[in-house]
Amino acid sequence: MSKELEKALEGWVASRKEGHETFIRLFEQWGSDFTKQLQEIEKLNNGFLQKVQGNLGYIERWFTKKEREFAELFRRFG
Repeated sequence: MSKELEKALEGWVASRKEGHETFIRLFEQWGSDFTKQLQEIEKLNNGFLQKVQGNLGYIERWFTKKEREFAELFRRFG
């Protein structure tokens, strides 16, 4: 009986170790993929900011104009 119990316990330990190693490997791959995606997003954001930087004055004027228009609409119809 003790030999059977010992074999069962060894099988159980091996199974847990394999599951643990699989989880760690998957988690590390997820972390690597996540980091790559964050780097790609950062590149996209930097590209966007470079394109927008030259147009900040125009963008500010556009939002100011829209803000005045909405204020006027709310004043008239609100």
